[in-house]
Amino acid sequence: MGLELLSDLRTCVVPEAFLLFTTRAEIRSISLGTNSNDVAIPLSGVKEASALDFDVAENRIFWTDVNTKTISRAFMNGSGVEAVIEFGLDYPEGMAVDWMGRNIYWADTGTNRIEVARLDGQYRQVLVCKDLDNPRSLALDPANGYMYWTEWGGRPRIACAHMDGTNIITLVDKVGRANGLTIDYVDQRLYWTDLDTCMIESTNMQGLQREIVADDLPHPFGLTQYRDFIYWTDWNLRSIERADKRSGQNRTLVQGQLEYVMDILVFHSSRQDGSNQCSHNNGHCAHLCLASPSGAQCRCASHYTLQPDGHNCSSPSSFLLFSQKSSISRMVLGEQSPDMILPIHVMRNLRAISFDPLKRFIYWIDGKQSIRKARDDGSQAATVVSPGPTQPLKQPHDLSLDAFSRTVYWTCENTNTINVQRMDGQIIGEVVRDDVDKPRAIVVNAEKGYMYFTTLQDRSAKIEGASLDGTERESLFTTGLIRPVALALDNKLGKLFWVDADLKRIESSDLSGANRIVLQDSNILQPIGLTVLGDHLYWIDKQQQMIERVDKRSGDKRTRIQGRIQSLTGIHAVELMETDEFSSHPCSRDNGGCSHICIAKGDGTPRCSCPIHLVLLQNLLSCGDPPTCSADHFTCATGEIDCIPMAWRCDGIAECADHSDEMNCPVCSEQQFQCHGGQCLDVKLRCNGEQDCTDGSDEHDCHTICMPNQFRCKNNKCISKKQQCDSYPDCSDDSDELFCDFPPPSGDERHTNTIGPVIGIILSVFVLGGMCFVCQRVVCRRYKGPSGGFPHDYITGTAHVPLNFISTNNTQHANCTGISCGKSIVSSVSLMGSSSSGAPLYDRNHVTGASSSSSSSTKAAFYPQILNPPPSPATDRSLYNTEVFYSSNSPSTTRSYRPYVMRGGAPPTTPCSTDVCDSDYTPSRWKSNKYYMEVNWDSEPCPPPPTPRSHYLSAEESCPPSPSTERSYFHLCPPPPSPCTDSS
Repeated sequence: MGLELLSDLRTCVVPEAFLLFTTRAEIRSISLGTNSNDVAIPLSGVKEASALDFDVAENRIFWTDVNTKTISRAFMNGSGVEAVIEFGLDYPEGMAVDWMGRNIYWADTGTNRIEVARLDGQYRQVLVCKDLDNPRSLALDPANGYMYWTEWGGRPRIACAHMDGTNIITLVDKVGRANGLTIDYVDQRLYWTDLDTCMIESTNMQGLQREIVADDLPHPFGLTQYRDFIYWTDWNLRSIERADKRSGQNRTLVQGQLEYVMDILVFHSSRQDGSNQCSHNNGHCAHLCLASPSGAQCRCASHYTLQPDGHNCSSPSSFLLFSQKSSISRMVLGEQSPDMILPIHVMRNLRAISFDPLKRFIYWIDGKQSIRKARDDGSQAATVVSPGPTQPLKQPHDLSLDAFSRTVYWTCENTNTINVQRMDGQIIGEVVRDDVDKPRAIVVNAEKGYMYFTTLQDRSAKIEGASLDGTERESLFTTGLIRPVALALDNKLGKLFWVDADLKRIESSDLSGANRIVLQDSNILQPIGLTVLGDHLYWIDKQQQMIERVDKRSGDKRTRIQGRIQSLTGIHAVELMETDEFSSHPCSRDNGGCSHICIAKGDGTPRCSCPIHLVLLQNLLSCGDPPTCSADHFTCATGEIDCIPMAWRCDGIAECADHSDEMNCPVCSEQQFQCHGGQCLDVKLRCNGEQDCTDGSDEHDCHTICMPNQFRCKNNKCISKKQQCDSYPDCSDDSDELFCDFPPPSGDERHTNTIGPVIGIILSVFVLGGMCFVCQRVVCRRYKGPSGGFPHDYITGTAHVPLNFISTNNTQHANCTGISCGKSIVSSVSLMGSSSSGAPLYDRNHVTGASSSSSSSTKAAFYPQILNPPPSPATDRSLYNTEVFYSSNSPSTTRSYRPYVMRGGAPPTTPCSTDVCDSDYTPSRWKSNKYYMEVNWDSEPCPPPPTPRSHYLSAEESCPPSPSTERSYFHLCPPPPSPCTDSS
């Protein structure tokens, strides 16, 4: 490509000059030396080419495409096609190459801007964006430092400015829609076509000496100049023609039968001759070297600032990022170019954006399954979160960054989780999973080690907060919300902001949830993003296609920042982080030494934590797999204790060393009452006159608790109304039986109620009298001894020595010191003794001693049933200094549980004490040092504790006496055995 065959049909030569022109979908060339037919340059991807220019030095051509909205380049042979500018273009219809400064300029009718960039597209800068009205054609004079353009707006004109965008003036004002702007660098004249007057005109470079070159043309459009001729295209004649550049005479048809030739130029070295200060080493400029009449000027890319040395550039320190469906833009307030689309490739529909102020990467949710990042110039693009073949389908909804620990927090719509991932793509895990309250919008307060997020249910929403590891979760707002779609945070002001898309309202509060106020609730149609920058709160409205702001404290001074922005999806404020600010954070250095999650504590030290599928190991730095606890046990997050009974979970007392058993306590069910400390109790225990919550909150505000069918005692206990005035006090203060007016009984009823008790009393007297007579006259006479008393053979005893019915022969002795070690009090009870041996029911040898042994004699023995063994609350403290250990034998645990020491607590009483089974001493209600312990006397190796007379438990003395000690035992039934009797 580039060679042409001469008329002898044998010789190939490089033509002196090419005539290049565009016919929308093609770019074609005609040799001016051989007058051969036009040839299409084999370019790919051309849809609707508009403006055209070339670079002789690299033998490239450049063109704009109003269909693909790009500026591309390729070599003259059609190879090396690449997009130079592919973002932020709308209708680029004017374009020119600065061959001296190696820059490319273009005019965009859609955006009303004139911009510049390096020939490879880098360091893009907006030169003119104000007072432009449909800029169209563009021409450059780099040798003198001027640029020229035409405008087709309400007041068409030809304007001029320095090539750095300064000193804009109107060169020609009385003109129609001028197009095809061309410079004759030899004669220093400016040529153009006028679509309204159908003429070709020219002036000098100052806009003077205006002349008509050709008139009465059907529809002239494109124009170029080469040597003594001008070439133009005519849409009506569908042709390319040539004429003398001064007089317009000698019109010649160059090519006919051409449809809609948009632009035309001559490719020849004479059109790009000369040099300036920018031609050598880019004028020592870091970004752009732009020509001007006073010499070369160093300029920076949009939003970058030229340093005092006049050569280098600094990135912006404070700006806004906002996203549209397929692009990300940056806005620096106060700049002449308020926004700039960044050259970042978005794969799919963009949803949310964030920024890393340390490494200066932009993060965004790309489509429905990935999170990507890139620099603001589009370089170093990478995927942070991507769908994996073995992972469940991810659907990111929102994201927020922790720049100090270098992590990304993001919510997932599919799994209803909050996930943590390192900025390099390494997965950390989930910190919140909730299928009921589904996490959606999120903002991280890394300085405080905290995060805020919205949760949605079917018909309600919440704003919640939690530590960065998902613990200490709390609800800040549960009312006055329908669909909060965005959160924003101002840590310096200590404010949290949110916007509700259904209520169309913007609100704020303190970080604790206090001082909630409405900032704005009028003329908001479809808010979808919120952010804070400086003293203002910014939001985007998708339906109104605009960015607005208000004062972040009062909500006043509402201002429209930018309009006509289609398909808005997100907004994020950026303030770059100082090095000192970063290094002072406890998690900035090596993630605080943590293997997974680092959280800043209030004292400026790091706290390590783990995602929900791991637990913190004993070094408090690394995370590992949790211990395998049985289903009825809770797994502690850290510490030496691994598993505790599930009943201890959220009981208001921390058994785990890290208090994880008291964190994230679940909401109690409808049949339960939740204590202020998080403990769940049966709702029936609420306001029962006893403190069942460790903090006593179950007995608070009880005056409003009793149901309509209940009576409230004076001590706030609730009883059934049927129990009121039933002649039995159900309230402990007897208030249910006060002020009861019982109706007097009728005459018959009074007579009946009187006769019944009288008859009963009379019969009882006769029965008791008869029994006494029989006992004295018959029974007692049979057992009467010589001295008139009971024989000593059967009943005898010394002081404090109880009776015993168990033979001391053939016994297995048990130690009665301290806590008895027998299996149970009575292993078997016989109401009928065997009489096969013919021995009497009581034997002298069995009655005359107090023994702690248990009998294995073959003689018949009577074992009375023990209903109420004596209580033991007054035993000696020294007898209970032993440690009671708890261990699990569950086959699902990988190791035994840690010992739990019972310190300073007395053991429980026997299951049925002499207090007639007082409910306060049941095993399920006994607590020691706030640890619950259930005692099963049928399975535990130790019997119930001894009687209050604990001094009888020494090894030297006998066991405690029975109820009848010093006096003779006078009873028809044999006496009960000692509590220390071994019944095994």
